[in-house]
Amino acid sequence: MPVDFTLFALFLEARRIHRGKSPSRVAREADVEVDAVFRAARGRDPGADEFLALCAWIGEEPALFLKKEVRHGQARCL
Repeated sequence: MPVDFTLFALFLEARRIHRGKSPSRVAREADVEVDAVFRAARGRDPGADEFLALCAWIGEEPALFLKKEVRHGQARCL
């Protein structure tokens, strides 16, 4: 998945802190494992379903976190 997980981590942590939630509370509210929250907060891929659930929790569309070259239609095939 061509996701900028560093950007996603910044959004996730900002929303978590702003809302005064612990990682375990975020996990319960987003219906994901707490390990997925920790992975996402470290800028790592939490898993596709978990990514979508956490996007819903923070209230942002997943497309916001696509890497710039993908958002602008410049994705390269490897």
